[in-house]
Amino acid sequence: MPKTVQSPRVSIIILTLNEAGYLEKCLKSVRRQTYPQNKIEIVVVDNGSIDNSVEVARSFGARVFINKEGDVYENWAIALHKITGDFVYMIDQDIELRGKNFLQKMLKPLIGDRRIIAAFTRKYARYDQAWVTRFLSYHPAQCDPLYEFLTPPLKKSFVKEMNDYTLCRFKLGIVPPFGRMFYRVKYLKKTPNWKLNKVSDHDLIIKCIKSGYNLFAYVPKAGLYHHHARSLRHLLFKRVRNLRMHYLPENETIEYRWLDINDRKKIIRLLAWVIYANLFFPAFARGLIRFFKYKDWALLMEPIVTMTTTDVILWGFISDGVGRNMLKQSLKTLIGKPGKAANGTFGQ
Repeated sequence: MPKTVQSPRVSIIILTLNEAGYLEKCLKSVRRQTYPQNKIEIVVVDNGSIDNSVEVARSFGARVFINKEGDVYENWAIALHKITGDFVYMIDQDIELRGKNFLQKMLKPLIGDRRIIAAFTRKYARYDQAWVTRFLSYHPAQCDPLYEFLTPPLKKSFVKEMNDYTLCRFKLGIVPPFGRMFYRVKYLKKTPNWKLNKVSDHDLIIKCIKSGYNLFAYVPKAGLYHHHARSLRHLLFKRVRNLRMHYLPENETIEYRWLDINDRKKIIRLLAWVIYANLFFPAFARGLIRFFKYKDWALLMEPIVTMTTTDVILWGFISDGVGRNMLKQSLKTLIGKPGKAANGTFGQ
């Protein structure tokens, strides 16, 4: 196989804002890859950092663009149109690539099967992380219990087990909660995604499926370390921020369906979850089982994480006008008065 095919050009996109310490760890994990460094392009879009994030990015050879006024969706789109690689991976500044052969592992199914549009991997727990991040990382997509409950399990998409990956077929309405994809740029350009001035991770997937690209590769051996939250308080802050900055304002424009408030069965399931989350002891039993399985005391915090994340999101809906309207429509659905569906995702 020609060398140019074995080592295609790879673009890594990172959005930054005032997390220079995490960014440095992220960039070090990219630069320690055994993949040819002259085939790795790093594109950073900074949202107006007042720390030294921009300087750190440039010190690692990144191409840096500054957009102080843009939101995260606009900055993803800006970065996407700056890349020159054959493949692109969009990650956060607080993510580290696991191991030194991450890129080879992610590229292998894409090079071996040209039907596949993207590869994705899982998150792993590491003992130097905050306990709340370790707790989340035992779920492969780093879902909290509520998010895990409301999204389809990954196994529903499995088609065939291969030597180093699993071939997956995503369908509308059955998209697992994995947003970070290692995309084949050639195919991505053939979808509506390439013409957008705002990009969200799950909507990228939806538009790929609608364009006929529904095969993905799950590569768990590659792996990521995502330093998602420094404490429970930080996690709750991020949940409320995502609700108010992303989910509620973008509810009418995002295609990814997190919750359909026109579906009575789903509303009943959600109500059942709220009751479960606040009973404490059922979640404690689940946490105890997971503790014995993984031997990490962080999993004993299951009832605390379950209750607090559920209740803070519920309060976020109650305290916001758009959220209250959605709750009212949910009530109408329960009594048999259908209305408009809610689209979107809280995101990670």
